[in-house]
Amino acid sequence: MSYPCLDYYKDEAHVASKVFNILKDFPLYDFYNKLHNEVTNVTTTDKRCALCTVNLTRTKQEQIDLLNLCQNFCHILLNFDHIKTVYQKISSDKRCTFTSYWLYDQVTKIPNFSSLSSKFYDPFPLISKHSHSKIKDCSLENYRIDKNKFTHKKILYEFLHIYDSIQDKLNSQEDVSKIQLYCMHIKENFRYYNIIKESCKSKGTCDYYDEYKQFKEKFKEPKVINLICEKCDYIKTSCEKGSNGEDDVPCLREKGYSFLYLIFGNDADNIINIILKVTTISVPILVFSVILFKFTPLGKSLNKLKQERKKSGRKKKEENIQDYMKNYAAYLDSEMKNRVHLGYHAT
Repeated sequence: MSYPCLDYYKDEAHVASKVFNILKDFPLYDFYNKLHNEVTNVTTTDKRCALCTVNLTRTKQEQIDLLNLCQNFCHILLNFDHIKTVYQKISSDKRCTFTSYWLYDQVTKIPNFSSLSSKFYDPFPLISKHSHSKIKDCSLENYRIDKNKFTHKKILYEFLHIYDSIQDKLNSQEDVSKIQLYCMHIKENFRYYNIIKESCKSKGTCDYYDEYKQFKEKFKEPKVINLICEKCDYIKTSCEKGSNGEDDVPCLREKGYSFLYLIFGNDADNIINIILKVTTISVPILVFSVILFKFTPLGKSLNKLKQERKKSGRKKKEENIQDYMKNYAAYLDSEMKNRVHLGYHAT
């Protein structure tokens, strides 16, 4: 397991590995990764961690997994020199929260964890008070929520925490290609927020309400949005899910190509999915398709791409389509409205 986990990416999934590479050295994720490596590589049993065996036995696989995690994590806490440099990089007010998020994330990866989580966490108040422990004032939190809800909570929290560092990167003389990756990460997190906010209406019914409210309050601010749009060359756009009120966090997209985005959305591969795969379409759309394929350079390129995909089994990635879009979208945006208008009249 490596951090950050970007499985929630959609529009920018094709660059997730590149975003991972520029985020993994941020203090939060560096801490996660080093702590994870230390805990998973423990090879000895510490007698002082016998407390883990009080409530957890080796009768079922999930109990075995939780017991191993408890003993390994306990060993690291009590043999702190192994991770001293890891913790020193994190401010004292963040250590407990970072550790709690990482630990619960590990717990949620074990099947049927919810029924055993209390037994898993019971020993840690005593272990934390041990003279060798460096988190004496930390109460490791058992969030007591299911995996999906915790994932929502964790993604919002992590982005809130790292955003100021990302903003510093946007304001720096960082390589343009890296700036674009930071921008894509912002865009994906705004999209994700607008999906999960629909299930978060009140503190009493939403397990990630605090993170949701903090996210909303921070990123609905015009000053913050304007900076992102300026540095990333983005504009606000409608969301796939969720409302787009003025007093909320918007979805984002690149500037330009407004007519194409109106038709195909933010995913350029929809051109292939819609035009090449749909077999029953209305007459106006059919006219539009004929115009697109017969009278524009993009049509020729898409036809060529279609043939290549048949031969290669779709080896080309979304970047191919994005390249065509960027090369011809400016032309199409200025001409397409007139041509579609003529197409309607021709029918």
